[in-house]
Amino acid sequence: MLDLHPCTPRVLAHREELMPRLVDVSSLDSDAQAAISAVLIRETSANRPPVCCAWLASEASIDDLAHHIARYLVGPGADGRPAFWRFYDPRVLALTLAAFDRVQRATLLGPVTDWQFAWVGHRWAVTGPGTPNDDSNGYMPAWPKPDQWSRISRSEAASRVIDRLPAMAPEKAARLPSELDRIFTAAAERGAMLDTDALADYAWHCVRYGQAFEQHPIVLDAWPALSQGEMLWSDVQAQFTPNDFNALETTSH
Repeated sequence: MLDLHPCTPRVLAHREELMPRLVDVSSLDSDAQAAISAVLIRETSANRPPVCCAWLASEASIDDLAHHIARYLVGPGADGRPAFWRFYDPRVLALTLAAFDRVQRATLLGPVTDWQFAWVGHRWAVTGPGTPNDDSNGYMPAWPKPDQWSRISRSEAASRVIDRLPAMAPEKAARLPSELDRIFTAAAERGAMLDTDALADYAWHCVRYGQAFEQHPIVLDAWPALSQGEMLWSDVQAQFTPNDFNALETTSH
């Protein structure tokens, strides 16, 4: 699903206090192009929220592309009330791509032929259909379904996991969104709605040590108590000894 591609002519930028801005790079002078290119290169290793969220390639005009992106910014949230959806943020987009089906992904990308973003120390690109969507369809074809909201909303937990992980090969990093989505969903299905800190810590251990941790007797035995609120994740973690982690380290390699 994720393949590296060359640079492209539009940049989707964002700051925490502002709405996203779409910049036509080809309209900038050479100094501005060099400056924005430098920022994009730094995004792969930045330890802060993204500023330049994406390179976009499209045959559509800058106005039509901006209109398309704006259509999917606001819609009904998980509770039915209006919600602002930061789908363009790489931290959100990664889980969105894992949760969405093929039709939803194609509709979300619409006129975009190539959507590049920095995530987990690498530059990624998702290929879009490059065809505008019919306005009569509204936002629903590319809007999260009720059961997808909980999966996408775990992007903060996913970001915390990623912050703790060492650099990884592109092949492993490309599987990470689906792997995190699977881990989060499995925890929710067990009825243990862990808070973000606990969920992130659990998921980090799962990614770090693999199935050996997920299937460890200490973890398996704790799920009923976790789901009933009789035990906290920190209580479970405290049961692991240094020898347990040494054994997990050996198994994971």
